[in-house]
Amino acid sequence: MREASPYGSTFPLYLHDGFNLWKFSDFVHKRQDFVVQDYHSYYVFTPSDTSTPASTHSENVEKGISQMLTNASGNQRRNLVVDEWSCALTTQSLSSERNPEEARRRFCTGQMGVYATAAAGWSFWGTISLEHTFWRLTEGVNSLQEGRL
Repeated sequence: MREASPYGSTFPLYLHDGFNLWKFSDFVHKRQDFVVQDYHSYYVFTPSDTSTPASTHSENVEKGISQMLTNASGNQRRNLVVDEWSCALTTQSLSSERNPEEARRRFCTGQMGVYATAAAGWSFWGTISLEHTFWRLTEGVNSLQEGRL
């Protein structure tokens, strides 16, 4: 890529870490060109994700995940982005919460704050999804504006 054209040396290269934050951290750290690690953050795919209460997910994001991203980002000269995340939680994660809407709000806004602070930026999963409403940015924004999130 870098040798394909004169502009290739300035073109940013984004490297997905395969859901392993530390896999390419040192690689990005050693690069002097514009290489950025792309981290994805989801809490719905594993049995552990499903059985963990939403409030615990929020605590994990605000403490452990925040520290982990801050450390990795510092190692990489802040060349780290969270380029996929969502407000999606499983029904089981929300079922143990006294106030599921508030639990989702904390989870969603907590991620937004952590990713904006610990990384060089973030982007939401997508604007539309046919299956899960809280995978959609528009649903999240509308819910926040209407006080539903």
